[in-house]
Amino acid sequence: DIVSLDLASFHDAGTLDIRRYLGVLLRRKWVIVAAVVIALVVSLVRTYDETPIYRTGLTLQIEPDSDRFLDYQQQFSLGEPARDWAYFKTQLELLKSRSLARRVIDHLGLEVARAPAQPEQPAHPSFFADMKQSLRRWLKGEEAVAARPVEPDQRPRPNLEGVLLSRLRVAPIESSRLVRIEYESPDPQEAAVIANAVAENYINMSLERRYESRNYARRFLEEQIEQARANLEDAEHRLIAYARAREIVDLKDKLSNLMLSLNAMNTSLVQVEAGRIRAEAEYHRAIQGTGLATLKQLDSEVIQTLKKRKGELELQYQEELKVFKPGYPKMQQLRRQIEEIEGQIRAETGAIREALKSEYEAKLQEQASLEARVGELKKEILTLQDNSMDHQVLTREVESNRQMYETLMQRLKEIGVVAGISTNNLAIIDRALVPGAPYKPNLNQNLKKALGIGLAIGVLLAFLLEYLDDTVKDHQDVETRIRAPVLGVVPSVVDKEGESVPDVALLAANEPKSPLAEAVRSLRTSLVFSTAQGAPKVLHLTSPGPGEGKTTTATNIAIIFAQAGSKVLLIDADLRSPSLHKIFALPNTQGLTNHLAGDTPPAQIAQPTQIARLFAITSGPLPPNPVELLSSAKMVDLLRLSTERFDYVILDGPPIIGLADALVLANLARGTIFVVDAGRTRHGAIDGAIKRLRAANAPVLGAVIERFGRRGHGYGYGYGYGYGYGYSYNYQYSYGHHDEEERSLPEKV
Repeated sequence: DIVSLDLASFHDAGTLDIRRYLGVLLRRKWVIVAAVVIALVVSLVRTYDETPIYRTGLTLQIEPDSDRFLDYQQQFSLGEPARDWAYFKTQLELLKSRSLARRVIDHLGLEVARAPAQPEQPAHPSFFADMKQSLRRWLKGEEAVAARPVEPDQRPRPNLEGVLLSRLRVAPIESSRLVRIEYESPDPQEAAVIANAVAENYINMSLERRYESRNYARRFLEEQIEQARANLEDAEHRLIAYARAREIVDLKDKLSNLMLSLNAMNTSLVQVEAGRIRAEAEYHRAIQGTGLATLKQLDSEVIQTLKKRKGELELQYQEELKVFKPGYPKMQQLRRQIEEIEGQIRAETGAIREALKSEYEAKLQEQASLEARVGELKKEILTLQDNSMDHQVLTREVESNRQMYETLMQRLKEIGVVAGISTNNLAIIDRALVPGAPYKPNLNQNLKKALGIGLAIGVLLAFLLEYLDDTVKDHQDVETRIRAPVLGVVPSVVDKEGESVPDVALLAANEPKSPLAEAVRSLRTSLVFSTAQGAPKVLHLTSPGPGEGKTTTATNIAIIFAQAGSKVLLIDADLRSPSLHKIFALPNTQGLTNHLAGDTPPAQIAQPTQIARLFAITSGPLPPNPVELLSSAKMVDLLRLSTERFDYVILDGPPIIGLADALVLANLARGTIFVVDAGRTRHGAIDGAIKRLRAANAPVLGAVIERFGRRGHGYGYGYGYGYGYGYSYNYQYSYGHHDEEERSLPEKV
């Protein structure tokens, strides 16, 4: 089926139809080509109109600054990676600073030469410059005024730094400590000179800034040293004056000696107090008869001897007591000796107790003496401390000022050493060379950009025009609007040279194997299956407007039915612009109007054609009232008689175009075929025509798309042909209303 040629048949719901979009681009290819060509031409003109710009550059190495001449810079600085990155970014910003630009301008004398700031303007401004100025004045509503001379004092001072920085490009090289410095200028020599001058002045400025920072630090330290020296001297004078007033020679040594004595006395006091406690305890035990006193009694030889003698006498006494009575003189004598010895033992024991008591009293007296001495030392130390408090404050102040003074002197010496061993962390690796060719305009790059822009604009324009184009493009457009199927698609036909093929209406008979003949055969098959009874006996063909191929379609359908063995009658019912007699080369003196308006019988107006089993009724002379003739009873009788004599009757009707002729024929026929021209018939025309057919209760079988694949529209696969159909009605076409003649149509029918 030729309907399969339609691109939209490959579209699945919910998927992106790539072929449909490609079809849009193919149909609008000349729009895209025109946009690309215009963009290329504009790019060429602008390229050759621009002033050549030269670019050159150099490579600069920036190492981290390791020149830290103060300790606090190391103690309070950031971590090494963060510090290096911050330092590197700072140097990049310094390279783009206005102060460096001003330094370069002054160094090269560019303010006098005005080379980078205000290049000489051409005597004749470029075309684009004139257009830009004119457009700016037009947008602002200003009128062109004659240029007036400006006094030198009134001229604005050029922004030389801004111009230089606008042409300067500073970019770090990734994963390195190298920086690329590039400069653009219309003069290649100037580009190289300024690029090198930027790097040299940057290095000099960095060295000068470092030197100034050291000088500033040196001056600052010298001022601080003078102040510290004055503070130290003042503190020493006040300390000496205070010592003289308090008669303090060596307070520190005296206080130290007193502290040593106090410590020694405290140690002795502790020992004496311990001895006193022991002596006191032994004394009390001796009184109680226990402890150390008893041990001393046991160890005394005198007491032991006396106790031994006492024992011997008591033993003798006991022995004698066995013989003598206690009153016996000898026994009394022994008793007196025993008592005498006991008295001696008591005297010796009392001596021991007295010795312990004396020792205890001596320890007690020694402890009291030490405590008194410790108290005196404490009192003396406290008195000395109270009297020397201001002396200590003054001493600490002197020491603090002395330390500050010595520290500042050490920093000053370090600055002097660093200044002698400082190294430069900036270096030019590759100097800028004079460029041999301009950097821009770059013809190849500009043409590539223009090509891309042109393609983008062309594609956008193509889809915009496609969106604005409301003509028929595929069968989906037709089926959606007529709410009926597309019965067939007839391709457009042209010869090898692209010219229109003559006798297209007879192409199905002349070239039975042509694509058009195959398409019409497919259309005949669709008609056979369009109703349960087969193809309608009376077919009416119409279209929204003139020149949309309905006569060609009607003729080829009639030829295909005749070739299939059916007897076919083709009636030219277009009584306003007939063409059937021209296609078959038949005389038009006798035709349909002769029968409808006169007494000519049907047998005289039906003429055989060169196609077997195909007869035609031409229109005959054009009548002034076609609608009345077509809606007459004779027309109904003629169709009834024709269906009895022929297998199929095909009515080639006029277009709808606001007239009632096609509506009358649609009611007389058993089925109407709606013919549309691919790429020409508009959606509004289809909607208006279908609305009128539905209002007239016309049985619309479906639609036929004519000239599908016409060259320049891209709807098919290369077919194309040109076909014209001209009307010269003196009517105003309207698809939104029906005139009185149309409203009375059903009654007339």
